[in-house]
Amino acid sequence: MKKSLLILTPNPAHPSHHGRWPAVLDAYRTAFAGFEVHAQPWSAPLTQAYDLVLPLVAWGYHNAPEDFRRALAALKAKGFRMLNPPEIVSWNVDKRYLRDLAEAGIRIVPTLFSDGLTRSEIEAARADFGQKAVVLKPVISAGAKNTLIFDGDVLPDNAPPAEAMIQPFMPAIQSEGEWSLIFFDGTFSHAVLKTPKPGDFRSQPDYDAHLRVETPPVAAVELAYEALEFVGQTLLYARVDMVRDAQGRFCLMELELIEPDLYLKYENAAPARLRHAVEHALGTCGHHH
Repeated sequence: MKKSLLILTPNPAHPSHHGRWPAVLDAYRTAFAGFEVHAQPWSAPLTQAYDLVLPLVAWGYHNAPEDFRRALAALKAKGFRMLNPPEIVSWNVDKRYLRDLAEAGIRIVPTLFSDGLTRSEIEAARADFGQKAVVLKPVISAGAKNTLIFDGDVLPDNAPPAEAMIQPFMPAIQSEGEWSLIFFDGTFSHAVLKTPKPGDFRSQPDYDAHLRVETPPVAAVELAYEALEFVGQTLLYARVDMVRDAQGRFCLMELELIEPDLYLKYENAAPARLRHAVEHALGTCGHHH
């Protein structure tokens, strides 16, 4: 009997900011050959049993974070097995998880967490960081939504809402780029270096950034493992994003544990590695080798 997987997809009541997710879902269906793959919105109640629930395409959760957390709690309460686990996914919804990592001694991009963006707070951050250009980001966001570089004096209309993060702009984003290290079952799989197009700072493919598979420096891999160790359990999948600071040290930007782009199409062996991680989680290893 084939094991069944349920992949969570966007809530149809919140149209995704781009229509890319069906193609992403198809790529996972291909990767999970040999499993019975189902898909339904994360916002809909589960009506049947599945061997494993994967939030891999649960985009748009940042539009309704509390609804998303309630859906996760319901999954857990009903005894569904979800990987990554509901409590870890729930923690990962709000980027203030970075504060937990920083407090544990893991180097993150310097961040001031704000409960309301004010002139004085931005000035304090600028003084702290020793530079005028700061990046403003909402604490709950995806795909660079409401994220901007600010080096002026009057906050623009598209500034993040109240709860936000203020970070120094990291010039290495535009020179070297942002590193994304992908892990399956706690083991490094591949890394992608993302360089924004000239004049932009956003490293997402949606903004025409240049992506390529590269061998990451040892220091990058070490930082990624530190961040994953902090979580305290082996994760089915993870993407660890980082950038160098002015001293050349890697700083964690994000630990993506919900629905990261795992850049499967950039590394031929990646889909099989992800499938093996799922087989391992379900104890189906060895049945079809």
